[in-house]
Amino acid sequence: MKDFWDERAGEDPFFFIDNRRMYREGDLDDFWTGGEESLDVALGRVGAAISHDDEIVEIGCGVGRITRVLAARGTSVRAVDVSERMLARARELNPQLDNVDWILGDGTSLAGIDDCSADACTSHVVFQHIPDPEITLGYIREIGRVLRPGGWAAFEVSAAPDIHRPPSPARRAGVIARALLRRGPKGQAHPAWLGSSVEIADLRDAAGDGGTEVENIVGQDTQFCSVLLRKVDHPTP
Repeated sequence: MKDFWDERAGEDPFFFIDNRRMYREGDLDDFWTGGEESLDVALGRVGAAISHDDEIVEIGCGVGRITRVLAARGTSVRAVDVSERMLARARELNPQLDNVDWILGDGTSLAGIDDCSADACTSHVVFQHIPDPEITLGYIREIGRVLRPGGWAAFEVSAAPDIHRPPSPARRAGVIARALLRRGPKGQAHPAWLGSSVEIADLRDAAGDGGTEVENIVGQDTQFCSVLLRKVDHPTP
């Protein structure tokens, strides 16, 4: 995954973060302003909200589109990404974010983030692109590890396996041809773009393994299944 996303960071990171954009479009104003709307929709779907004193972990920060909004609303953000080149762009594009730590992830865990050190954890349209569902489930367990008791996590997964099937040979050839002519994005048939789906039962099990409970799920059986987890708060006897 690291090599794939490093290449996309050099190609057109803005498209690969928000592929509703035109490929290699020059105007970035809507890219940045759309971050707030995207976060509001994602959190609103599951009934989550950021408090001004929240310490936040963001998984898959890319160039910092959502990070900007999180940093403005919470007290601090640890923004994790598997791509060193994405993080380099994020630092370059967001020098004003003095309450953000940009962290290079290993692609399978939240290593380097302490246990019970976060009030909230977010991830926006990231897990859908992970090619192995076991890695996604591993992140869900890790989310439970880093959350404080009572803390929450809001993210999306895909629960629609058909979406992730490789393209037909004819379609794949067309995509490759457009990419070679620089008329379309590269990597559209790569496993790190096609991603994978997870079973909701497996998601619930992984959440329990990490010490969280599923508090809300919206859009089951879709590519954009929104999930809200809550870290179990067991009072001391």
